[in-house]
Amino acid sequence: MRSFNKNLFSVIIFFTAIITYATSFAIEIGDFKNKAIEAFKNEDYKKAVEILKVAVENGLEDAETYYYLGYFTHYMLYDSKPLIKENHIEYSNNVIEYLEKALSLDPDFRNAYSFIGIEYGARAMFALYQGKKNEYIKFYTNGYEKGGFPDWQIEFGRNILKSCEINAIVFLGGDFDYNAVRYIQTIEKYRSDVTAIPIGHLDRPWFIKILKNGFDPLVREAPISLSKYDIDDMRNYKWDTLLIEIPVDEGLIEKYGLETGYSMKWTLEPDLKSERRTYLSPRRALLADIILTNKWERPIHFALGILPKFHAGLDDFLQVYGMTHKLLPFETKGTNHYINPEALSGIMLDERNFTHFKTIEFKDISRDSYILNNYYSSLIELAVYYYENSQNERLNDIINFIENHLTTSKLDYNRYLSYIKELSINKSDF
Repeated sequence: MRSFNKNLFSVIIFFTAIITYATSFAIEIGDFKNKAIEAFKNEDYKKAVEILKVAVENGLEDAETYYYLGYFTHYMLYDSKPLIKENHIEYSNNVIEYLEKALSLDPDFRNAYSFIGIEYGARAMFALYQGKKNEYIKFYTNGYEKGGFPDWQIEFGRNILKSCEINAIVFLGGDFDYNAVRYIQTIEKYRSDVTAIPIGHLDRPWFIKILKNGFDPLVREAPISLSKYDIDDMRNYKWDTLLIEIPVDEGLIEKYGLETGYSMKWTLEPDLKSERRTYLSPRRALLADIILTNKWERPIHFALGILPKFHAGLDDFLQVYGMTHKLLPFETKGTNHYINPEALSGIMLDERNFTHFKTIEFKDISRDSYILNNYYSSLIELAVYYYENSQNERLNDIINFIENHLTTSKLDYNRYLSYIKELSINKSDF
């Protein structure tokens, strides 16, 4: 009897251990995503990917896990290059496969389309680096066909280009607007007169060389004074806050009624620092070089929505101009030149520019679609101008336009619309 009790006790202990292990393992499986996200936030992209791979190997197969695998692998490939030693294309294929797997498991997990578009845009950039024009075109075509560039995104890019004057240079903020603009220029061959520059690539020597010389018909050249050696030798430059004077030609002096011999005075501040000194980053240095080398020969625009830090201290010299800010040679804030109402209304109150806007209802990508709030921000600027200039009937035009063409359940348009209606009521009361 004593032996039987001992054996029974051993069996109970054994099964208790199995149950405890299984419970612990289940908790660990459920915690994989959180651990991966934590690693990603700490910019340990390789660890984040490895954690998710273990999760998949142990049966955690759902759309979100594969989405994060694609998302984090993309960052591992392009944002931590020293950790990647294997084949670039193999990793890129993995990104697409993970994202497509996510969509096969849940077709409504539409944020996966965001990284499909980003990945094909990155492939196009790699093809540009290799000088492969046909590959460049193919990847933008693939990105669109795979759903990575929805029509409302393409339309946003088209409206940026429509806001640019002939032969303009336009600085763009990120993947969303750059890929939209480049798709239109490359595939639709629309507005190839404009040089589109992603600010995030202004620290990459290979891209600067292409930008300086152009790559017909894909990239129109930009005015850059740096020699090949200067470009290869790009680095953080020792820099303190300096006042840069840019001469203004007589045509602009006459156009804007400036004093004879006027020059623009731009305070160029460093954007990097160590314990001992401050520096100018390659991005800011190249942006400054383009502006200085251009000598006002071509119009310069910044896409609406670019973070102010990328304006390099030029905020006071910018004019609201449709879906862009145009660089002027004098400070615009507090003047009649702060906004160009004709250019702005010509873009923002033309229904032909928003024929695909409402496709966001069934092709939303919430990770990206918030950027369309820039439409409302632009209309707010126009509404304030009309309010301050006692053009109440034009306020009603904006209200009617939003209600007829820019309503959607995917964006909080009512917040902007309510503000414009308040302006209209206040002006009427006045």
